[in-house]
Amino acid sequence: MNAGGISVRGIGIIGAPGTGVDAVWRSLNGGGTPETDGVVFREKELPFTVDLPASKLRRVNRYSRLALAASLEAQKDAGLTIDAAAPFRYGVVFTTGYGSLVSNIGFTKAAARDEPDLCSPTLFAGTVANACVGQVCMQLNLKGPGTVLTGGNAFLYSKLLIETGGADVMFAGAVEEYCADLFDALGKNEISAGVQLSEGAAAFILERADEGSCCLIGESVSVGLEAWPLIGKFDPPGAEDAVKHAIRRCIERGGKADVVVGSANGSWFDGVEARAFAEELPDAFVLPGVKDCFGETLGSAFSMNVAVAAMCLRYGALPSVPARGASYDGPLRKILVTGCDPIGNYHCMELKSSKK
Repeated sequence: MNAGGISVRGIGIIGAPGTGVDAVWRSLNGGGTPETDGVVFREKELPFTVDLPASKLRRVNRYSRLALAASLEAQKDAGLTIDAAAPFRYGVVFTTGYGSLVSNIGFTKAAARDEPDLCSPTLFAGTVANACVGQVCMQLNLKGPGTVLTGGNAFLYSKLLIETGGADVMFAGAVEEYCADLFDALGKNEISAGVQLSEGAAAFILERADEGSCCLIGESVSVGLEAWPLIGKFDPPGAEDAVKHAIRRCIERGGKADVVVGSANGSWFDGVEARAFAEELPDAFVLPGVKDCFGETLGSAFSMNVAVAAMCLRYGALPSVPARGASYDGPLRKILVTGCDPIGNYHCMELKSSKK
């Protein structure tokens, strides 16, 4: 056991390419189901199941089910058994952009019909953003620290909790549920109109480093932008300076990356980030087409990128579909992952191979 690092022991993912590490990795290498065909996002609700009895899910909204499904996938992937005698040593931190917006809209519409007495208490309980973490904690019997961040970096906070003794194991991740009203509004925004949207959820089991881990979490840096690039266009030189500053701080602490998994989604911000990569990481291979496969998953986009990077380090290769035909036969020791969140943060995090 190495007490000096925090590792990603398990990965759970629900996205357009599929559910679970094996299915997603297969799709990213062109071997998907006839429905995904190894490629494309879908701007609609994705199919998934939650491996719990129906009786436990009767009052759980879809937003929370996504987080539950991803968390259970991560637990299964890690081979983790929860110690019932020590539930306070397990915590949960998730991020989201719009949270339980679907439940909020449903509750508001019911109240607007002037029938507040008919608004379901179950529906109301699902309107808060931390409903998803509440369900993960209750269903999995996790009693350690738990919260939802609207934007932000779940990995940085979870890593801090483990390092300071707040928990031994953290479920960290992100969830963004498909919302027809939201997706329609973003589709009509002149800045985001050309960006292809999708829902998605990802969860990770984080703990002190061990030999069974797929990768180690290295340096992490977050900086504020003037706005979320998906809905606001601001001074490109200023944006580029902020991105370069974040990358520079990350690699100064942890060393330069071999590969970059960036935030490119078809928006104006892609060029800003590409110029920053070219200047700060001229020798790194940029995996260009992650969102060709997943779409732009809004508040869960950074975590989806982390999942792809972690899978790359686990399997020791880059997936063929996001690589868009480009070949890479260099080392896979460090991967820099970047992403933006809906409150205007730009995140950089380094993942390192756990192989000696």
